Amino acid sequence: MRDELSDFGWKPGRLLTVISDGEPALPNLIRNATNGDAPVKHILDWWHISMRVQHVEAAVQGLVQTQSFAGNPVLFQRPAKSLRWWLWHGRARVAETYLKGLMHDCARLAEEPLAVRTAAARVQVRCETLYTYLANNMESLVDYGRRYRKGLPISSSRAEGSVDDIANSRMGKRRRMRWSPKGAHRVAITRAAVLDGRLTVANSKRAT
Repeated sequence: MRDELSDFGWKPGRLLTVISDGEPALPNLIRNATNGDAPVKHILDWWHISMRVQHVEAAVQGLVQTQSFAGNPVLFQRPAKSLRWWLWHGRARVAETYLKGLMHDCARLAEEPLAVRTAAARVQVRCETLYTYLANNMESLVDYGRRYRKGLPISSSRAEGSVDDIANSRMGKRRRMRWSPKGAHRVAITRAAVLDGRLTVANSKRAT
């Protein structure tokens, strides 16, 4: 990996930026490769943030469209729609405040009909998932809009697309020795563990 970085023009002391979905394997791999010779900045992938925001938006839309919902739709739709804007501009703390507000308003629907309570519970779960994701990666959140306007990358979707193409070619139905989903997942986990140093010859000996 260090040789690959050097081939791309990296030199010791030069900042390296790593974009991932929050999994520490890739940043750790880069840190190990540089051996402390360069600062490594980890950025949380915008695509993964956006997808989680979309899940919140869809759950809120399902809530306000529930037949027996008698509340004010704007009170739920407005904060849900603003999450993406705040996160895009690097205002994660504000987004967290809106998430807490949504969860609080959903909790107030505890006496509503079953269909409304079920939809509200779905919104709460989606909000909690996004809130935890942001809280666990707070140091990796940036002003994505500013980076985008500067022409800097904000997502690893291109690399992940390439990985998907490789996996699909291995798992194609026409292949006689194709991978199963469980097998492909195990291969990916093992490969990541080897690359980031969690699985070594020494570790395997201790495990046995």
